[in-house]
Amino acid sequence: MFKLTLRVPSSIPLELDGITPDHIANLSALEVAKLPVQHGNRTEPLGEFFTIGTDTFPKADLQFAGDTRNVKGIGAGMSSGFIYVENDVGMHAGARMSGGELVIDSGAGDWLGAEMRGGSIEVRGDAGNQVGAAYRGSRRGVTGGSIFIRGSAGDELGLLMRRGLIVVERDCGEFAGASLIAGTIALFGKPGLRLGAGMKRGTIITTREPELPPSFHFACEYRPSILHLIAKQLAAVGAVPSFGKGFVRCYRGDVLTGGRGEVLVTNK
Repeated sequence: MFKLTLRVPSSIPLELDGITPDHIANLSALEVAKLPVQHGNRTEPLGEFFTIGTDTFPKADLQFAGDTRNVKGIGAGMSSGFIYVENDVGMHAGARMSGGELVIDSGAGDWLGAEMRGGSIEVRGDAGNQVGAAYRGSRRGVTGGSIFIRGSAGDELGLLMRRGLIVVERDCGEFAGASLIAGTIALFGKPGLRLGAGMKRGTIITTREPELPPSFHFACEYRPSILHLIAKQLAAVGAVPSFGKGFVRCYRGDVLTGGRGEVLVTNK
């Protein structure tokens, strides 16, 4: 539909909350250019920063081009449609989205998909801290949808996650799955320290032996029937499951919060 090309990058953050396919679906290019965006402490029209074109990536309802690494909130709050971003994005991309598809063909900043309720996000590079996490003071992180990171991720991945799926193909930082309430996190690289700290329920799958908090304990070694269902979920978002065909080692915890969560360690 529209291709927004950032003309000149700015050291001052540019916030695009509300610039989503469902919001601009019936607008002309001129009307889109007049939409308000936040530039530092000032509200300016979108057209002051972006060239509005119509030659978009195939199937994209909204495409972003140019140096967007300091552009915040791309796809935040979207409920439908397809957004494609050519380069790195700033903080809060896809935050609180409830539907649609966001594809970032490079890396993403902190708070990617924070408090997401539905839809899907794919990042083809690395992501920052607090992916799919709850904002400070909130009680819920991701409550639906999927986030697929083809690179690495930072700290507090899936903090207070309630439902949904998060996949990281490479390494992640500390406190992944911290205070997990429900949902699935799949890690194919090296997990950081304190994996699953404070988790109440839910499942974390890792292909590397993690350094778990002392409040976890080894439960058993078995072949879980749910693994093939999780593999289907992963395949649906484009991940290639590499769980191996043997037994998995199951650790239960966090006993400090009830001990009903599970960390499954598989063999590649």
